[in-house]
Amino acid sequence: MKSSLADHKVGDRVILKEVLDAQLTIQLYSMGCVIGEELLIERKAPFGDPMIISVEDSFISLRKDDAQKMQVILSE
Repeated sequence: MKSSLADHKVGDRVILKEVLDAQLTIQLYSMGCVIGEELLIERKAPFGDPMIISVEDSFISLRKDDAQKMQVILSE
């Protein structure tokens, strides 16, 4: 079942399934974050904004608004 990246907690490993914003898709692709990639939620600020995810060996900081546009499923 898909949910937004913003709904998950620190330590969750998820797989990116869909990005609901064309501009955000381009930005994520340029940083190596593509559909089917496994993401690890590293840190979240107290109110969830911003959050830091790791993609392979890189760290990406995301605003909560952007994380809500990213549809993911839990990694097995």
